[in-house]
Amino acid sequence: MTEREGAGAGAELWKGCYGKEPFDLRLTVLRMLHQLPMIAAVTCAGILLFGGGYYVKNVLLRSQKEYAATSVFRVEYAADSVEDLMQSYINEMSWNTYMQSQMFLEMVSGHLGQEITEQELGETLEAFVWSDLRVLSVTVTADSPEKCQDITRAAEKALTCDFVLGEIDFISVIDPGVPEEVIPDVRVGRALILSGVLSCFFCVVLLLLKETGDDKIWLPSLIFRRYGVRTAGTPGSRGLEENLRYFFRNREEGRGIAVCMVQEDLEPEQVLWQLRRTCPETVDAGWFAAASPLKDPEVCRTLRQAGGILLAVKAGGHGGKKLEYVLEYLEQQDCRVTAAILWDADEKLINRYYGKKRTKYERAGAGVSDE
Repeated sequence: MTEREGAGAGAELWKGCYGKEPFDLRLTVLRMLHQLPMIAAVTCAGILLFGGGYYVKNVLLRSQKEYAATSVFRVEYAADSVEDLMQSYINEMSWNTYMQSQMFLEMVSGHLGQEITEQELGETLEAFVWSDLRVLSVTVTADSPEKCQDITRAAEKALTCDFVLGEIDFISVIDPGVPEEVIPDVRVGRALILSGVLSCFFCVVLLLLKETGDDKIWLPSLIFRRYGVRTAGTPGSRGLEENLRYFFRNREEGRGIAVCMVQEDLEPEQVLWQLRRTCPETVDAGWFAAASPLKDPEVCRTLRQAGGILLAVKAGGHGGKKLEYVLEYLEQQDCRVTAAILWDADEKLINRYYGKKRTKYERAGAGVSDE
C-alpha cells in the first residue's frame, strides 16, 4: 500500500494499490472476446497438428494389413460333476501358457506346409475362455489370409489330435475359423474433435493467465484503481473537457499546464495538438508538451515550474509498470501529478465495457470511425 499527496490546491491524500484491484470479470470477458481470432487460430492449428497427425499415422501410414481367424472348440473334461469340473478346468492364462510352450508349437509346426519359426508362430496364437468353461476360442493373426488359414487349420489339428492332458477327455471343433481382415479402431472424427477441444481449452487458460498477470491498462478507471491518480478519460470520452477544466481550475496565473508523456514512444506535440483539437476551450496556449521522464529525466526541471501536470498514458503496451515508475520518479522530484488521460485507447472496448454509444461528434473527436 502506497500513499501519495495529491497535486494542486485542495488535493486530498489518496492511497494507490498497485495491481491489487479486484478481478474484473466483465473486462476479462471482453478481452477474451477480442482474442477470439487467436483462439480460433490455435484451435485450428491443434486440429491440424494433433488430429491430422493421428489420421496420417493410423490411416495414411498404416502398416501392412492383418487378418485374423477365430476357431471355437468344445473341451470335454474328465469330470463327473460340476464340482469336479470347477476343480479341473483350465483357465485362459493356462491355455495361453500351453499354446506358447515348445511342445504345442512343435505340434502346430508339424501340420504346417510352410516353415515358420516358433517365435513367429507363438505371436500369432491367442486363447480366450468366455462364460462357459468348456468353450475355448483360439484366434490366429497373420499378415496374409493364406498364412492365417494354414496356421488356423494346423492349430485345430494340434488341439483335436495331438494335445493330450489328464484333465481332458477330448477336444472337438465347434466353429472352424475363417480369415477376415482386421479393421483397426481408428476414430478420426473423435480425434479431430478432441484435438480441437483440448487446443481451445489450453489456449483459453493461457490467455486467462496472461490477462490476469498483465499490467496493461485498458480502461481509464484502471489508472485510478491501481495508482489513485484521477483520470480525465480518453480523447473521445464524454465530459473530457469538463474534467480537464475542473482538475486544473486552480492553476496559478502565468504558470502553464504540462502534458507529460509516460511512454517514450508517445509524441508530445502530437498529443498536445489532439487535446487542443478535442478541448479547444480548455487546452489553450498556456498548455505545453513534455517528454517522458523515461526518455528525458531532466524534464522534471520544467515540470516543477508548471501549474499542473497531466500524464498521457498509452493504453496497453505494458504501460502499468512504466506509469508506476514515472509516478514514483516524479514524486521524488517534487512534481505533483494532477490527473491523467488514457491515450490510444480501444474506444470500442470501452463502449462495450460501459454499455454506451457515443455520438458521431464524440467519435470524430476520438479519431474513431463509424465502421
